[in-house]
Amino acid sequence: MLLFLYNLLLPLFLLVSLPFYLRRMIRRGGYARNFFQRFGFFSHRLRSELGQGEWSWIRAVSVGEVLVAIRLIEEMRRQDPSFRAVVSTTTSTGYQLALDRTPEGSRVIYSPIDFYPLLRPIWRLIRPQTAILIDSDLWPSFLAVAKQERTPIFLANARLSPRSEARYLRFRRLTKPLFWDRLSAILSQDPHDGQRWMRLGLRSEQVVLTGSIKYDTTDAPANCRFVDWLQQQGIAPGRPCLLGGSLHAGEEALLIQAFRNLLPKFPDLFLILVPRHFERTPDVEKILRDAAIPYTRRSEPNFEEKPSVLIVDSTGELNDWYQTASVVVIGKSFTGVGGQNPVEPLLARKPVVCGPHMENFKFLVEELVREKGVIQLADESGLTVAVDQLLTNSKAASELVANSDRVLAQHRGATARAAKFILERRERERTSGNER
Repeated sequence: MLLFLYNLLLPLFLLVSLPFYLRRMIRRGGYARNFFQRFGFFSHRLRSELGQGEWSWIRAVSVGEVLVAIRLIEEMRRQDPSFRAVVSTTTSTGYQLALDRTPEGSRVIYSPIDFYPLLRPIWRLIRPQTAILIDSDLWPSFLAVAKQERTPIFLANARLSPRSEARYLRFRRLTKPLFWDRLSAILSQDPHDGQRWMRLGLRSEQVVLTGSIKYDTTDAPANCRFVDWLQQQGIAPGRPCLLGGSLHAGEEALLIQAFRNLLPKFPDLFLILVPRHFERTPDVEKILRDAAIPYTRRSEPNFEEKPSVLIVDSTGELNDWYQTASVVVIGKSFTGVGGQNPVEPLLARKPVVCGPHMENFKFLVEELVREKGVIQLADESGLTVAVDQLLTNSKAASELVANSDRVLAQHRGATARAAKFILERRERERTSGNER
């Protein structure tokens, strides 16, 4: 009955949200490409390839989840060279990234609308042996079809914030039958997350601790392409560089003010601003023009006038930009709520400063602060002083990085553990199915 009501109301919800969705398509661009894949319309060639079977279906919402999916696919193919994946994603940026970087043998599509009558024929076309959801991509109809087809379904790199836990608990009578009873296993990032999942009503055998794929340092060599790129533009590798990653509205102004405060002491300081949404670039440009600060953009680089600020108006590159920084400031932690992932710059071995709002990484940040692996500020007023200290005291910056390394050690090998568990579980399911 719950699934029936969900599918009855879903078309109405889609109709109401259509204007917002169209506006976002126009703003961000790229959404029109292969738009009708969301309704199960594929090219003849792609339909033929999807119909070959022997696939695993991996759902990844956007750029961050696609990067996790790519790492997982690479590891699963290392452990089982016959592994093949259909990767579906929701956003145009995630779709392009998946097309560019998904390993050989995989196919990329847009995630279909979660409407049961639409999903059934798509499922019969792909006939996935396994379904893998990345982070928190939970949809009732998708889970229902997987359960009916006896397809094992895994929530990999499973993430559950305290806020999400409270929301799910409030509607436990709905979420348990729609979500948790239909999952084969949840691959939890840490023990705290595991306990929260079980409080939602999952059985202990459904929750497996693997660590975070995002935080896994195994086989993740540094990519210094942007260090080299900046050097070609005349920005020497030894030049002090302050980088704000995945910034939300208001945080660019905060970084720019800190930059101006620091210039008298560090006249060669270079500032890199990476907005979370690149379409906000004109707003950032206005702030810099009003402050008479020379800048350039990643998409149209012009270093002839020796700019002191670079706006990264591109997507899917942030991990590699972290390699250029002397100090990193985490976005969405000052003016937003929840915070962005602090681990990516930590894996780049950079000293990290964040604001008070890191709710989405609460336990990790608490541990990092306790072990003196990051600097978390109570408010924006201390930002200039914190950056000043790290730029001035290289020993303190190195100690911060070393301490964060120890905290992240528990996640090393998470990708291999997750891949091994899924492949072994899939084989057991296949064997038991043959016996039936």
